[in-house]
Amino acid sequence: MVKLIWGDLMKYMPRFDFTKEIVMLLSEIEYYRGLVTSKTLPLHISEKLKQRAKIKSTHYSTLIEGNQLTLQQVEEVVNKRTDKTENYHIQEVRNYWRALSFLTKARNMNFPVSEDFIKKLHRIIEVRGPGRRGKRSEYRGSTPPGVLFCVRDSITGFVEYIPPSWEDVPQLMKDLVEWINNEMTLPVTIKSAIASYQLVTIHPFDDCNGRLARALALYILMINNYDLNGYFTVEEYYAKNLQRYYDSLQMGLPVNYYEGRNSPNLTPWITFFLTTMNKAFENIAESSTRLHDASEGKLLELSKKEIKLLQLALRFEGRPLSLKLIAEWFEVSTRTMQDWVKDWVDIGLLEAASGKKRITSYQLGPRYKDLQLKDLE
Repeated sequence: MVKLIWGDLMKYMPRFDFTKEIVMLLSEIEYYRGLVTSKTLPLHISEKLKQRAKIKSTHYSTLIEGNQLTLQQVEEVVNKRTDKTENYHIQEVRNYWRALSFLTKARNMNFPVSEDFIKKLHRIIEVRGPGRRGKRSEYRGSTPPGVLFCVRDSITGFVEYIPPSWEDVPQLMKDLVEWINNEMTLPVTIKSAIASYQLVTIHPFDDCNGRLARALALYILMINNYDLNGYFTVEEYYAKNLQRYYDSLQMGLPVNYYEGRNSPNLTPWITFFLTTMNKAFENIAESSTRLHDASEGKLLELSKKEIKLLQLALRFEGRPLSLKLIAEWFEVSTRTMQDWVKDWVDIGLLEAASGKKRITSYQLGPRYKDLQLKDLE
């Protein structure tokens, strides 16, 4: 185990242990990244994957902060026009969707990470109700006498974290941005992990720091071509392991920033960040490979899963297949099957057999309806 301290010439010097686990995770991430970037998908399928990743990022990043909308409701919100009567949760979702669009535009225009960029990004994410808003946020200021600025547990109300004093925020943010722009030796994935941790630790704004930190991490990955063609989303894995996500950020450190959080060893957080990223990359690589093979339109190039699906459908001789039935056939959960079925619909292997807004059953797409079981043998 080798302990490294980076950025000797910079004021912000993050510390972590370059462990064997971290090295292994970095290697696997590069492997899956290579698989995805080597697969060219038809444009309509690629665009659908990007759209789905953006919807998932919006849903799960706001869900982590307590947003009550379901994934389906989030999709409905972003696909309709703004309504002046929208409630807080809808506006919160719409704002984060706009923030992700801003990141894409910023990447295409080669915007560097700067304090101004971060303030603009925060202003887009922050929910402010009806009316016009400024172009950028300002860092938090002093609190009224006797009022403690802190992060509390949403259930117990206990103080979980006391961020640095507001007087120190401008210098801390200046140091972080300087580090992001000058650190050229670290792997991009580790750099992204450290930047997101430090931003949420500084807590530069009154609200929305968590969403801002996750968006900043994504942008660092995007400008370095680590967002897997736009298919990448990691917030889903955070939301499904929420306690571990929080524990990895807390790392058992003291509540007060000045009692150990100002210079922690970031190994636990980086390990968690890379572990979840690796899992996301693995799943995206599997989907991309499957979609690439199936989109060629040749039976011999279908994956084993597609062949197994064809076997089920052909045994039912054209009768509709429910999601539950398909899930039981593959011995997976209906939630997992929902993702698989979306991919199969994208490539034309399946199509809706009933329902429009809420699909209840599926059938083979036109390209495969004439197949017989003997063809699969």
